[in-house]
Amino acid sequence: MPPSSPPRVTVAICAIAGADHLVRCLEAVLTQPGAGTFEVLVITDPRLPGVDDLRPRFPAVRIIRNEGQSTPIEIASRALREATGDIVVLTEDHCIPDPGWLGQLLAAHREGRAAVGGAVETHHDGDPVTWAFYLVDYYRYMRPQPEGPVAALTVCNVSYRREQLEAVRALWQGTFHETAINASLAQRFGVLWFVPDAIVRTRRRVPFGAAVYERYAFGRMFACNRNAFGGSLPRRWVYAVLAPLLPPVILWRMARRAFRSAPAGAMFVRSALPLLAMVLAWTWGEWLGYITNRLPKDVNAAPELRAPADDGP
Repeated sequence: MPPSSPPRVTVAICAIAGADHLVRCLEAVLTQPGAGTFEVLVITDPRLPGVDDLRPRFPAVRIIRNEGQSTPIEIASRALREATGDIVVLTEDHCIPDPGWLGQLLAAHREGRAAVGGAVETHHDGDPVTWAFYLVDYYRYMRPQPEGPVAALTVCNVSYRREQLEAVRALWQGTFHETAINASLAQRFGVLWFVPDAIVRTRRRVPFGAAVYERYAFGRMFACNRNAFGGSLPRRWVYAVLAPLLPPVILWRMARRAFRSAPAGAMFVRSALPLLAMVLAWTWGEWLGYITNRLPKDVNAAPELRAPADDGP
């Protein structure tokens, strides 16, 4: 019997931060060692300047402007619809993969694993707002932590099998809510699997006010999404009553994770005030989402303060 052919792979990059970020991400993706041949696809926020100018520089990359849809959840949904691979790897343009990242993800796919994802790291020398903005979103994916089953994976560093995605297509056909999608996949196909050595590194600099608003908007969107997927009215009210208790719980979880390493612990302390503001903003948004069941007016990613093109990975 002839050996089965290796799975076709698509790396889909959701471009939400800017052209400078995208260049660094593409350069790191296209030079992944030992990953074989794979498709690279970019779905971009149509408002981002300079992305179309990159086509001649990266002729092998399929770049698609997501006209009329600019939110991260819409862009990620389009990425899944456009991807052709048997395995689809998702990341965002502000994430710079380490060498070997793609190979680590692909090698970890096994029977009984619904999705495979990796770590999201950042610099420990950033300003307090930059560190708080990282920590509030990615603390669950910081190292050190062991390889194995986890409760959550991030759209910035995750891979799926196409056949399994198709089984829950109704959940991501229009928008990509990773919590609901990953939970449904895990119920059907097995565990979410974390690979600590499959690392991407992010460093976004955004204005403090924009960061706080993004957390509010995403918290409200999270609650509305939870309402939509099994949130009966009594359950919504339970969530609403419990939502004010979130800040100490979230901050405790972040601190416990950050203090696993000295640099991260130091940055947690330095960023305490902006971090508290972002956590409170998320809580307020989540509470309003349960009460009103209405999305915020703007759920776009926070704009860059400046593109850190001169920074190292």
